[in-house]
Amino acid sequence: MKHRFWASYLLAALAFLPLEPVITTQVLATESVLQLAQAKSAYTQYMQLGYNETKRRNYRKALGYFQQAERLRPGDRYATSAIRNVTSYIQRGRNRIAFVPGRPGRVRSAGTRGSCFQTGQNIIPLTPTDKEAQRTTAERPTLFFYVPQTSTTVQALEFVLRDDDSSDPLYKGTFKPVGQNGIVSVNVPANQPSLQIGKEYSWTFSMICDTNNRDKDSYVEGTIVRSQDENLSLQLNQPNTDLDRAVLFATAGFWEDSLRTLANLRRQRPNDPEVQKYWEDLLNSVEIKEVVNKPLLPCCTVQK
Repeated sequence: MKHRFWASYLLAALAFLPLEPVITTQVLATESVLQLAQAKSAYTQYMQLGYNETKRRNYRKALGYFQQAERLRPGDRYATSAIRNVTSYIQRGRNRIAFVPGRPGRVRSAGTRGSCFQTGQNIIPLTPTDKEAQRTTAERPTLFFYVPQTSTTVQALEFVLRDDDSSDPLYKGTFKPVGQNGIVSVNVPANQPSLQIGKEYSWTFSMICDTNNRDKDSYVEGTIVRSQDENLSLQLNQPNTDLDRAVLFATAGFWEDSLRTLANLRRQRPNDPEVQKYWEDLLNSVEIKEVVNKPLLPCCTVQK
């Protein structure tokens, strides 16, 4: 009987204990969620303001907004890319557009040099660096290459895109040679699988000097990754000129999109000095000066 009495007493006493610790924990948890939501909202707001000022070419004001966004998310890829690029705009003064890769550095030699090349001539990929993957928002991106003059006829051009999880190429295209030096572009066709967001892909572009001896090929290789920046997407959905879009892509770190936009403008408006200036500034910013004035060649059609 005594045991039952004390058990009943303890239960009754527990029922009247203050609930403050439990309530306090719930309040703290709610406040944490609210703070996270507020921080996310503030980050989004600062990134949007930064992109908007970038579009207006108010780079110093844009830099301040991007820095505030980065303070809320230290090390954030999109904020740090924007800070690097608008800082470059400010430092370069009259430049309309610039690009600063996260890991600068280039290796300009081709993989191998075939017998059809003149001395000192190499393929040059129009990429900002050889030390990191170029970024794109495109499901099926376009890549650009400068092809040099050759001493003999090139038999074919070849582009291969690989998913490293598979032994088979994601896409392989063989194209007719262009017959002159200039810039060619290769895009992944619409009937091919789209790139997955966040996944890195490798590519190879080759000039085939002898189809019977592929060891004589001259080639370059690199990597590309598809990414998605929601704040950039919101900004791009607003009314923009193509030059605005090129600047926004470069600011956010999307090289492929920026270069492709300007290349399309060069084709549409070949005599427009403003378009040419943007093209020159972008290529000069990543030390690809030697191809600035090279023509955009009609290529590439898949060989049947």
